[in-house]
Amino acid sequence: MRHQILPNNMKSKLTLLILIFGILTSCEKTTDVDVIVSTSGKLNYKLVDDSGKGVPNVKVSLYDILGNYATYHALIDQRTTDAEGVVDFGDLNPQTYLLRADSAIVNNVGYMVQEHVQVTTGAGKQKETKVTDFSGTLSVTVQSYNGQRLRNIGIAVVPANRFDYRSDTNYFLRVADFKVLTDDTGTVILKIPSDKEYVLYFYNSVTNAAYNNYQHVSVQKGREYKYSTYIY
Repeated sequence: MRHQILPNNMKSKLTLLILIFGILTSCEKTTDVDVIVSTSGKLNYKLVDDSGKGVPNVKVSLYDILGNYATYHALIDQRTTDAEGVVDFGDLNPQTYLLRADSAIVNNVGYMVQEHVQVTTGAGKQKETKVTDFSGTLSVTVQSYNGQRLRNIGIAVVPANRFDYRSDTNYFLRVADFKVLTDDTGTVILKIPSDKEYVLYFYNSVTNAAYNNYQHVSVQKGREYKYSTYIY
């Protein structure tokens, strides 16, 4: 059999075509890469006292806000703050949540911490809250029936869930969150936890005798509650 020998110029063209085909073939090859798009955010929450120290062992509840009504909530998680006062709720859907801590203790007083926190996609939310910011001002004035302001009148500010009408002054002084005396103008002004029910118990600071005068009070965060009473 006789073979046909290609001219040199034809060989060069054939070689060039083979190279071009190889390049085009290699360009068609693709590498699959998984792209992960974050659709969640993270929430890290810390409770601190007045000195900035973390408040440990506080149960923090996380609520989903249902619909357009801020008062409708659904509990979705509960965690306890660690030794540094921190609780990590991990990955969450991007939206607004309600955080509530019912037992944050600072200076032996329990505070009701409640606030809304916004979680955004792909971001880590680090929220630090001072427990005692959840307070209001209580102003009490005590006077006699002839209008005279009374000084050194004892007032025990007792959590409502610990108040017992059958108990005596010693009991109320033991369970009270605050124990104060009226000043020369018959007035007491102090900060107390907000959104917490209290009963004011009035007593003679010398004899510890009760004045048979009780008053339920509660203050809102950042607000002042004024109360005036008469005793004899």
